[in-house]
Amino acid sequence: MKMKRAGGVMAAALAAILLPIVVASPASADQGDCQLYLYDRGYNVGPKVESACKTGANTRNVGRFIQCYWGLTAIGVKEADAAGACQSA
Repeated sequence: MKMKRAGGVMAAALAAILLPIVVASPASADQGDCQLYLYDRGYNVGPKVESACKTGANTRNVGRFIQCYWGLTAIGVKEADAAGACQSA
């Protein structure tokens, strides 16, 4: 009888530990990641960068990457940095 009870307690404890891991949503990037990417590379993050990164993070926008990219390169962000930032968004 004690073995069944111990097994039940262990199962409940294991479930309590694993449930938050299993239920957690997958990590996703956002406009803050895009802005941080550029900030870390020495760019000033102002309203135009914020706008482009917000566009890049909008999952409902089919052309979001290219719009983000164009928005950033139009304000002088290097092409490679714009691509990396928009990929982060």
